[in-house]
Amino acid sequence: APQHAGFISLSQISGLNYDYNAAAQSIHLDVAASLLQNNTVAGFIPIEAAKVNAQQIKPGVLFNYDFYTQATEDVWSLSGWNELRLFGFGAGSVLSISANHAYTKSKISEELNSQILDTYWQKDFAERALSLTLGDSQTRALDWSRSARISGIKLAKNYSLQPYQVTSPLASFRDSVVLPSTVDLLINGIQQSSSEVLPGQFNIQTAPSISGAGTAQLLITDLNGQQRAVNFSLFGTSQLLQQGLSDWEVNLGVNKLNYAVKSFSYGHELLMNATFRHGLSNDTTLESHAEYSSAAALAGLGIVHRLPDAWGVLNGSYSRSELNGQAGQAYSAGYEWNNRLINFSVRHQQSDGKFGDLASGLGYAYIDRSDHAFFGLNTRFGQFGSSYAAQQYQGIDNKYMILNWSYYFPSKSYLSLNMTRNLNENSHSFFMSLNVPLDRQTNAAVSAQKNPDDHKVSASVRRTALQNQPDWGWQGNAEYSDPDNYSLQGQLQRETSVGQWDIGVQNARINGEGYSTAVGSARGSLVMMNRSLFAMRQSLNSFAVVSTAGVADIPVRLENRLVGKTNRKGLLLIDSLNPYQHNAVSIDALDLPLEYKIESTQLDAVPYSGSGLYLNFPIYKMRAVQWAAVDAQNQPLKMGSRVWVQPAVPDMDDREQTIVGRDGMVYLENPAAAAVFAEHEGKICRMDLPDFSAQYGFLDLGSLKCQ
Repeated sequence: APQHAGFISLSQISGLNYDYNAAAQSIHLDVAASLLQNNTVAGFIPIEAAKVNAQQIKPGVLFNYDFYTQATEDVWSLSGWNELRLFGFGAGSVLSISANHAYTKSKISEELNSQILDTYWQKDFAERALSLTLGDSQTRALDWSRSARISGIKLAKNYSLQPYQVTSPLASFRDSVVLPSTVDLLINGIQQSSSEVLPGQFNIQTAPSISGAGTAQLLITDLNGQQRAVNFSLFGTSQLLQQGLSDWEVNLGVNKLNYAVKSFSYGHELLMNATFRHGLSNDTTLESHAEYSSAAALAGLGIVHRLPDAWGVLNGSYSRSELNGQAGQAYSAGYEWNNRLINFSVRHQQSDGKFGDLASGLGYAYIDRSDHAFFGLNTRFGQFGSSYAAQQYQGIDNKYMILNWSYYFPSKSYLSLNMTRNLNENSHSFFMSLNVPLDRQTNAAVSAQKNPDDHKVSASVRRTALQNQPDWGWQGNAEYSDPDNYSLQGQLQRETSVGQWDIGVQNARINGEGYSTAVGSARGSLVMMNRSLFAMRQSLNSFAVVSTAGVADIPVRLENRLVGKTNRKGLLLIDSLNPYQHNAVSIDALDLPLEYKIESTQLDAVPYSGSGLYLNFPIYKMRAVQWAAVDAQNQPLKMGSRVWVQPAVPDMDDREQTIVGRDGMVYLENPAAAAVFAEHEGKICRMDLPDFSAQYGFLDLGSLKCQ
């Protein structure tokens, strides 16, 4: 006992039985497991955050583009989106400018519109999981708040910068053992871990692996081979934060107005928008949201709580606002529960008509009331689902009841039936679809739709082009409503490592009038990096340029998947790296001639978000030179004699480059000098190598005298 002096009577310890054998001078103790001080924690081991290698960072410019054109007999139009992104000029920072464009030409008019969409500079602090944004951004929205476009300063917690961190609460399973044991953890019958535990209490932790209700089982086997099982109920959800973990965002700036309609259109009033979430416990996460300007103020508090014994998740919120001098309030409440068979959720949201946020001040009214309920059932006869949705918005009341059934056939075909009833108009709409996979890339589908006013049937066949290699794709589609309303469409797709292109034609008859249309699209990216220009598939995130020191046709693999070969300059661009994660990039050099030497065939690539890496694989031609070093009497030099490769005569204290092998053999790779010196009988002798500057590979020089 701590700070206890003297002897302790064993009979005074509750939960301890003992047997004293005076003849054998031994004591047998029988102790309850609750008295053992050992507490074993095992199972989940956090993965260390990936570190960016600064030597792989190179500055560059990326140009993303996505253009679509359409031509009819009377009108030709071209629309598109593009992004100009500068990266690598600071650790974890990018500068991005995006815009959209629309050009229309007809027989009587011509019009061109271009608007800047977003302009921002963002810097990531991965070690702290923080992102700082200057310029245009979109605020984060909770389930009970709305997002807004604000231009100014944004500082936010960004856990995507630490992708190996688990933000959801860990599952924890506790018990105790009296003997050293092995504990196997199974969740829904699938083994998650196996741990060795010592006598006493133990706690097995694991990352959440299921969503919804499930069962966990600890299979405990002691050193005598006896087994027992302990069962747990659990409910996994991504809506919660680990205890003590916080997620937040603060925006200061002005409203961005007329998005995609007018460039650089901003409000003049300073405003604030902030969101904060905190894991109060592993079962309760608190949420808060605040907005402020001279015309509007809002404050709200929400909660997400996981009920005990896997009874589901409750959520709720309450907010108060003041907009143009009028006070208002809004609240929401919801509940959800699901497992492998049943999925159930219900949610209600309501405001008093005077409630408003920053978006309300711009003319976007807040919803008056919203109700939603869903029930789904998974059976061997298919998936059944029903939902109810009602919404009141600006005096308009909409109510719908939806029933659906879907079924996967053993052949992987998928059948879906849906019925929607408009409760306001007492009308029905029906929809049916059947999808049949013909092979890995080809899919056929038929569908039928019946509305109160019309009906339509359609059929299509589509072959999707592979994403990781040059490939062709195509699509054919037909729709029919009546003799005056139908359409036929065909499309051809080409997917390569430098972009994607589509062309298509459509012939349609709408209300008795015929229309013919030709369409085309182009999507991809251009990258300027390390004085080289590359074309690639459209990249919205990270990428890398692989260099093999000018050696062409070297296969390059990403996570053991072939992604291409280096070009005639020994370069290849990889367009799909995961930011702030380990990406294993390797080269296959088995077909290289023997005169080439490779220092490394695999590199760990960890890019910043939205940036590029320059991965250099040093490959160079090698001269392997071998000869027999002999003395003036043509006798091999003594094995182990020191050898120097340098222009001047070395001192005996100088460090040697190699030593003489058996039978006087000397082996060098890419000798740095033509003069070779060796130790012989306590003195230094010299050998001169011939000129082989035009030769590579393995060279056997025969015998050279050292004198």
